[in-house]
Amino acid sequence: MAGILSVLCTILLVFNFWKNRKKLKETYSKLNYVQIIGVIISYLITIVIVFMLIYYAGNWLVSFIPFTFLRSAAFLVIVVVVLFSCLYLLNKALTKITNGIL
Repeated sequence: MAGILSVLCTILLVFNFWKNRKKLKETYSKLNYVQIIGVIISYLITIVIVFMLIYYAGNWLVSFIPFTFLRSAAFLVIVVVVLFSCLYLLNKALTKITNGIL
């Protein structure tokens, strides 16, 4: 099941990039090299932070809950909170790095 989901997500990702390739090219052509490097570094740092918060902090916090159903629900809440908060911070950082282009 996980393999099918991975393939489906990859196909959707490639389709989304293909559909929006002209818009992406126009947007990124407005940026200079320093801004592009800043955007890439911002995304990589965000990915690392999200991974660490969900995997290590989320699992540590959930380990104190004895019931499986509550453990799953709490982990889902942790994932949603971490993703939305990091996405908010990433948007703020990208707006500042690119002077409002992204």
